[in-house]
Formats: sequence, C-alpha cells, structure tokens
Amino acid sequence: MASAREHQSPCMDWPNDAGFEATAECREPVELPVTGLIPWQVAGTLYRVGPGTYKVAGSKYQLSHWFDGFTHLHRFQMVTQPTGTCRVLYSSRRQVDRLVEEARNSGTLEGITFGQNRDPYPGLVNAGVTVHANIPGVTPHPTSSDALAGVRQFRSLTTMTDANILKHVDPDTLEPMGVTRQDTLHPELRGPLSCAHAALDPTTGDLFNYNLDLGRYATYRVFRTAAATGQTDILATISGPTVKPAYLHSFFLSADYVILCIWPCTFAAAGVRILWERNMVDAMRFDSNIQTRWYVVDRKQNKGVVAAFLSPAFFSFHTINAWQTDNGDGTVDVICDIIQYPTDEMIRRGYYESMVSAGSDVGKYFGSEASRPSLVRYRLPSVPKDSRAELPTNDTNIPPADILLKIEGEGVGDLPTINHCVATKPARYVYNVVNRGKSSFFDGIAKVDLETQRVLIWSQNHHTPGEAIFVPDGTNAAEDAGYLLSIVLNGDTGTSYILCLNACDMTEVGRADCAAAVGFGFHGTHYPFCE
Repeated sequence: MASAREHQSPCMDWPNDAGFEATAECREPVELPVTGLIPWQVAGTLYRVGPGTYKVAGSKYQLSHWFDGFTHLHRFQMVTQPTGTCRVLYSSRRQVDRLVEEARNSGTLEGITFGQNRDPYPGLVNAGVTVHANIPGVTPHPTSSDALAGVRQFRSLTTMTDANILKHVDPDTLEPMGVTRQDTLHPELRGPLSCAHAALDPTTGDLFNYNLDLGRYATYRVFRTAAATGQTDILATISGPTVKPAYLHSFFLSADYVILCIWPCTFAAAGVRILWERNMVDAMRFDSNIQTRWYVVDRKQNKGVVAAFLSPAFFSFHTINAWQTDNGDGTVDVICDIIQYPTDEMIRRGYYESMVSAGSDVGKYFGSEASRPSLVRYRLPSVPKDSRAELPTNDTNIPPADILLKIEGEGVGDLPTINHCVATKPARYVYNVVNRGKSSFFDGIAKVDLETQRVLIWSQNHHTPGEAIFVPDGTNAAEDAGYLLSIVLNGDTGTSYILCLNACDMTEVGRADCAAAVGFGFHGTHYPFCE
C-alpha cells in the first residue's frame, strides 16, 4: 500500500527522490551537453560509486539503509579539445544484477547486511563505497579487451566496503569481474571486517588498511601492500582486554605513521551480535563513557605501535588528513583533522525513510542536534621517533590527545576532501557537503579555511550535491588553485549533472548534463590522463 507521503509535496519543498531511485544504465559512453565550460585542467577519468537504488522492480522488497543500496558504478571521461576545454563522456553499469534478481525471486536477501559476506560471484557482492584504479596487490582479471591491456591507462579497478572483500571491475566496460578477500594478500588477514577507505601513500603508491578479527578480544592487524612488489606486510597487531571491536570507516595516514583511532561505537558481545541481529547497525553500541583510543603505528621502520593516546568519546565516518611536526628532541607531534559527531546517531539516520524527500519518516533526519558534526583538529604530542611502545593494559598512563581547533556551524558537513597534493602535509582548505536545514539530505558544498575559519558555500535551490573532488590546475600557485567536481541532482528535472566549480571562490565554471539521475553515491576518484 502506498504511503500517504508519496502523494504529498517533498520535504521542505526540496525533491531528491530521483537520486535514491536511479536505475538507468549507460553501458556505451555518450557525450554530455556542456553548459559553460569544463576546463582542460580536469582532463582525465572520474569514477564514482555508490547505491543506485534500494527498490527491486517487480517486487515489494526494498532495502532499508542507504549503506545497503544496490551498487552502481559511473565513469566520466573529460577529454581535452583544441579550444582548451573538455568534452565529457559518460557511462555507467549496475554492479549487483544477480543480487537484485535474487531479491526479486525470493522477496528477501539472506545474509548479513551492511558489510555482508555472500557468494563470491561478483554479481552478488555489494561492495560499493570507494573505488580505486591500479591498487597494489590486485592482479588484473581477464577481460574481452586484453589486447588493449598494454595501452590502457587502468590495469584494474577495485571497489571496497567495510568488509574484507575486494571487488574487481573492468575499468573500461565497468563489468564486474571477480571478488577476492584480504587473506589473498596475507594469510593473517582473516577477520571479516576492514575499512572502506584504504589509504594510499601519495609518493610511493603503497596501500594501507586494517583487518578486524572478532573473538574474545578484538584484533586489528594494520597492514601495508607495497606498490613496487605487491607484497603485503603486517605492520602492527593490536589486541587485548581494552581493545574493542569498533565500526571504523576510515583512519589516518601521515608521512611516517598509520594512526588508528578507535572511537567507542563497538559491536556488542565481541561482535557476535552481528550474527544475531543479521545487520551491523543494530549490532553497534555507542558508549559515551568509553574514551576514544588512538594508536600510532610506525610504517617506515617496522617498529609497530609507538604511542597511544586517549580523548573523549565521539563518533566519525571520515578522517580528513594527518601530518607531523618535528619537536627537535627526538619526538614529533602528529596532527589529525577529522569530521566527528557527539554520538552515532547519524549512522542511525541513514535510513531511506529518513532521507528520501517523500520518505515515510523523513522528519526525523535532522530532528536532533546530536547529529550535528564538527571539524576537529587533534594533536598527538611527543611521539617518539626511535622507540616502540608497549600496548597499555589500562588507561592510567595513557596521555591525552589535545584538541587544537574545533569548527562548528553550517560550513561543516561530511564527505570531506582536500587537495591530494597536500595529503600527509598541513592542509588549509577542506571541502565538504553540508545540510543547512533546507532539505532532507545535503543542500550545498562548503569550503572551510582552517586558518581563518571562513566558509564559502555553493548552493542552488533543489539541487543536491555529492562529494566534491579537488583537481589541481597544475600551477602549484596555491593550495586551492584548482577545480571541484561534484555529481549533482536537479530535483526539479530528476536528472543529474557533473558540476565544475572554481575551488578558489566556489563559483560555477560549467556543468555537463546527464539524461537521467545518477544515484547519490558515496565516493569517487579522479585520475588525470597519462601523457
């Protein structure tokens, strides 16, 4: 039976339904019409991944949580022209057709949602939070275009989620090709959970991540896969009675360290609750009385955990950046920027009924100030450069992490990005999508100056933006010399476009219109064309 809200005006008169129900594929590249211009400096390929829809056509079955939506992968190719601009070619492909068919036929999906383990057939594996090309340790799968492998820019394309699976996709056709698990990288990486946001060293290309094994004590294995050799090494094993199994969607990488921040959003009953509840959200418990624990892991000299810190409880999805300052006494301070929340309420608001503008419970989405984020800068002081720390058995002697900066207000949202050229270095500007109370979802893109705390916002009524990805303009003149690329839904037409903003002043440079809606995805990666 249709809900009464389906016959009402969209919440706050800001329609966004089309962005949550995007099913149209475009398997062959088509050229998009451009308004304004797409500058030559953004030439390259932008891959975007995330849910396309949560409904199953021909069935009453539908998913509940945004993180479980059926994955859809998109490719935007910006091709330079003699005029100094770019043509834009677009293609896309659904990634879990067999999973959708299973739901249509059975009216249900058995297994654990939000990070489930399923049949390794790629059409059944819903892993679509982040996307990377040519990551180390991944062997390209055979494709119909192998004859072109020697001239193709991308040997492999991999999508990830918060589980220990790697899903492999043909970089050109976007066809799902195969699935492997992290224990193929290293036999000790046998835990079921991991981090969707694997980190890549901006210089070497080495990949870093953690694997979480459940048991009497949680065990985090922080590992590196070398770009030069494809070999995977365990950098640190963190376990013990004070170590809790937590939902960690991201972590920090500085020049010399991996920083694992374990906030107290943990899986109940040592993770067994996941099996009982059959989904991860209901198995999570946030405890504001448990402090956040920070572990600093050496990634250069095989010293393991070199320091630990504590801070008051918070919840987070996305870290921003980390870097080091040398104290001249054999120690460094590690500085970490992060988007954080007072509780885990935000993850519990990620249900479609709360976000879709015609949802049955849409009024809840911003019904509590507990879901308001802040941008916080922490300092982990006096990390020793030449020693190894014993893992603490209690909190008595663990020093605190210092808060250096906290920014709140309409300029702080989520899905933060920076100029990748300053990754692991001090970053001044952060770009993120925000909700200022104008819609049931995001309603603008904000640029935050961490030095002056000045905020610039791009917004257009009824237009819902996605993650803004920074592309440098090649001048190296300033950190914000470049452009932002975001996929935006026009709620009035129900179609999407790729938006190009001048990152310096947040003004529109141009846009390229798609013929249909692109689903509200999570993350993307831009790769410049190889010369």
